[in-house]
Amino acid sequence: MENKKVMLIGATGSIGKRLYNSLKEKNYDLYVVSRNTQRAMEILPGAVSYIEYNINRPDELSEFINGIKGVVNLSGAPIFSKWRGDYEKEVVDSRVNGTRYIVEAIGKCSIKPEVLINGSAAGIYGYSENVAATESSPEGKDFWANLVSNWEREAYRAKDFGVRVVTVRTTLVLENGEGALAALVPYFLKGLGGYVRPGSQIFPWVHMDDEIGIITSAIENPNFSGPINSVGGNCTSRIFSESVGKALKKKSGLPIPGFIIKSLFGKASDLVLKSQLIKSEKIESLGYKIKFSDINIAMEDILKKKVN
Repeated sequence: MENKKVMLIGATGSIGKRLYNSLKEKNYDLYVVSRNTQRAMEILPGAVSYIEYNINRPDELSEFINGIKGVVNLSGAPIFSKWRGDYEKEVVDSRVNGTRYIVEAIGKCSIKPEVLINGSAAGIYGYSENVAATESSPEGKDFWANLVSNWEREAYRAKDFGVRVVTVRTTLVLENGEGALAALVPYFLKGLGGYVRPGSQIFPWVHMDDEIGIITSAIENPNFSGPINSVGGNCTSRIFSESVGKALKKKSGLPIPGFIIKSLFGKASDLVLKSQLIKSEKIESLGYKIKFSDINIAMEDILKKKVN
């Protein structure tokens, strides 16, 4: 009988919720790990077990990992949030230390999972508008590149236990009411939306449906291994803004100064102020076909429910 047991860590986040519901529809037996198990039960009903996330108790986590098919780790403090006080440390520790905790728990299992799918980010490549980064490109040298490199290093330790490891290097995920769009769409609805200056910087992006499709393929296809760039397409800030405006039937308005984006997103403002051109040389060769590669079609699909 096929093993359909999958553990989701960070399942109450935007990607996690969609992944949970998608896997539930495919009759997976899901184990949810959360810092707040009561909240997880309310948001994600019907899991086999709800397990408390406790970085100091990997032994307890290993009991639930033992014998399951795969672990999907999407945990980490939200990037598009207010970066105040010690938030930078929280962003780093929640990813690096959190992944270490999961791999330590895997190492304690007598029956190891087949696969660990670990959240990651295309920020590992640094920034450039002239050279497309693929899975074989070198790492950058800035804050984001260092963070992702350390984060992935912890995940790949699971290979020492014979576990297949996939790191999904996600770009800007487009989803109705989540992430960057949750912050930007209200401005467009008021007629205040616009492109982020200078407007020529390149955004790599991925539709949530493709993000979920890539992660699911990584669970099911044993040929998925190592880093995978989760990207649907690339467009300039100006074109991105125009596509939001078209989908909402609103004008894209005046240019948005960089300091406003910095006030909204702190260090995460790099993701919309700097250029990054991302492609994947692995996705299609592994058999996954990107559903949304046109920004206008993607944005129309995502934001159609916002049009009244």
